[in-house]
Amino acid sequence: SSRASYETKYLELSGAIILLNQCAGRRRIAARLQGERAEIYILRKEYHLATEVLLSIVDSCARDSWDRAHYWRVFRLACCQRMITAGMGGKKNGRTAEGGEALSYLNTLTRCFNPRTALVAPAKTSELLQRDLEALVGRNSVSSARLGIAPFLEMELNVDPTKTGRTSHPLGYLRKKVMKHFCSVGDVISISLSITSHLPRTITLDGLRLHLLTFVEYEAVYREGSGVIEEDDIFRTLSITAPLQIEPGQNSFKFEWIPMTMGQFFLSTVEVQWKTAKFHYDSALMRRPLQGVDVLPSDPTQTIELNPLFLIPGHTQQVRLVFHSGEDIVTDGEVELICSEGLQILPPDTDPNDAEDAWCNEIMVKLEPCGPDSKVVIKTSVKSEGAKGDNLEGFIIQTSNDLSKGTVQTMKAKVMTSYRHGLYDEEIKKGEEPESAAMSTLLEAMVTTLDRPALTVDEAHAFTYAKDAIMLSVSLHCNTPVPFFIKEWNIELPPPLSLAEDGDLNHGMFEHAVAEGEELFFGFKCERNGKPIPDYMAEEDSDDEEKTILHVVLKDEFGKTFRQVLPLDLYNFFDQLRREDEFASSSSAKAELRCSHNEGIVGEPVTFTYDLNFNIKRKKSRWPKPTASNSDLFRYSILCDETDWILGGKVRGVIDCSSNDSFSLTFVGIPSRSGILKRFPEISIMQHMDNGFNENQDSATSIMSANPHMTVQSRYPAAFKSLSYTHHMALAVPSMIEIG
Repeated sequence: SSRASYETKYLELSGAIILLNQCAGRRRIAARLQGERAEIYILRKEYHLATEVLLSIVDSCARDSWDRAHYWRVFRLACCQRMITAGMGGKKNGRTAEGGEALSYLNTLTRCFNPRTALVAPAKTSELLQRDLEALVGRNSVSSARLGIAPFLEMELNVDPTKTGRTSHPLGYLRKKVMKHFCSVGDVISISLSITSHLPRTITLDGLRLHLLTFVEYEAVYREGSGVIEEDDIFRTLSITAPLQIEPGQNSFKFEWIPMTMGQFFLSTVEVQWKTAKFHYDSALMRRPLQGVDVLPSDPTQTIELNPLFLIPGHTQQVRLVFHSGEDIVTDGEVELICSEGLQILPPDTDPNDAEDAWCNEIMVKLEPCGPDSKVVIKTSVKSEGAKGDNLEGFIIQTSNDLSKGTVQTMKAKVMTSYRHGLYDEEIKKGEEPESAAMSTLLEAMVTTLDRPALTVDEAHAFTYAKDAIMLSVSLHCNTPVPFFIKEWNIELPPPLSLAEDGDLNHGMFEHAVAEGEELFFGFKCERNGKPIPDYMAEEDSDDEEKTILHVVLKDEFGKTFRQVLPLDLYNFFDQLRREDEFASSSSAKAELRCSHNEGIVGEPVTFTYDLNFNIKRKKSRWPKPTASNSDLFRYSILCDETDWILGGKVRGVIDCSSNDSFSLTFVGIPSRSGILKRFPEISIMQHMDNGFNENQDSATSIMSANPHMTVQSRYPAAFKSLSYTHHMALAVPSMIEIG
């Protein structure tokens, strides 16, 4: 007909005009003319041709933000495709409408719902198009297709903050930013998914899954592959139980993941299943940064205990290593025990009495696999060869001189294990995550020998409190890191001392627990038996065997006993006894110096007084036989180092003891320097002989003649505090006066 011919010519002419405008860059005029051509094709029911025209111009208005015009074009495209899908468009290129156009119509329907068209779309058309969309996603023809991002649902994926934080870096091959979140194996990772629906009515989803890919697989897909994620590329899929109601507007969901595998993973794709259709939201195609998770090895909960806490030098002890698996699953492991020089160890389950050749410096023990809350105990024996000591009635003797002055002897324990998190078996049984390699850790412990005896002597004092009665006081310091109990004790006394019948005053110490840093005080009442004091007892460098020795037996928590042999230094006391014996057999004197002040200023005189008490042995004397006129006459001389004191007054003279044995001598001392002065003037006494002595002689050496000296037992003040000048007054005058 003439109408049909006119339309055909118009279409040919408009096609040429459209091509001319496109070449001239007038795309809007070209798009408008193409829209008119599409309407003519629709009137002629040539829906395939109309669809081809509309597909080429459907996005032109969207680029110019002409939302109403854009929605009209999409709506007209949907109308054409609806007719084709309904079977009214005939065949094109040999394909049926049902097999060839359903996916295209589905894609157009999803584009009808987005934030911009929702503001301009009439409610009736939106309802109509959603009904078609709901019907189309239920067809089998769309079930096998991998549909991409659909605008009617917007996705936003985020990882909730983890314990170890996050970082970001660019991903070069995708030109995107990556937010990498750090966590450990076994941590609960919460992933938030926000879905914004632009549909006018509620829909029900049949599946919501999140696919995870390793960094290596993800790079292979987008750098070397086609950019399409296949089933074999997926490391693990997280899912939310269906059905899921999606309301218009924003909807929030949570994925939870407990990783059992170390590595780096991408939250690659969110898969939305609505009836038979599956929409895939690939993170690489979304505007927000990629979300990644870096799974680090979990902190091991395994522990080891090594007992005892220390080794006793010169002793063979049992060492007990206890391995606790904690919450971990231990798949394999080994224990290595290494001894330093001076220590040796036996393999487990070896009797120390029958294995002289089995001692070695290190051993390896296989650790069998074990589950959570398991305990493995390994027992062995260790001996120290570097310290002295003899076995005495089953005890170990240890003195303060027995310890080596070299490096401390140590035994190290190393436990190397391969382990998995305690939830590994439970998670793997679900079949959601593939099996992974075990993690590894190294546990270390060390035990050393004591660098000091278990007990050391702080102080040891003895004093006479009655005739031939002596009190001995001993203070001990405990150096053991763990408490011990006092089992027994005894003391060995050299002559002329012996323990009194009721002399042990320490009955309350039995089974007393002592800890590190604690002080123990022992008291003993002793008797002097009249025997002479051996010469070596008054020697300060005498051997330990010749001194007073306190024996203390300690017991640990396992019942093991250790004898501590503690020599007591009583040199001063025995020296005093020896001197008293000498004083008792010869003439002697006791001198006590008194000071008028405890402190003073340099140069200020201080009054000193010597109180003398003589013990004259007239029958048996070691002095040369004197004449009757001078048998009770004694010379004295008071001397002092001038760097401390300058002496004045009567510091030399003669004392007559014929009628009195007690005297007081007063003189003056002037401090010559400031500070604490602990040296005081000393007195020297000798028997007076007729050798021309003159009291006023200046030379002290003339007084200190060859006459024998008397033994003087002197006592001095503790100290004198000498203060420096605080001010000084003087008058300055010129040395020469010039007369002009």
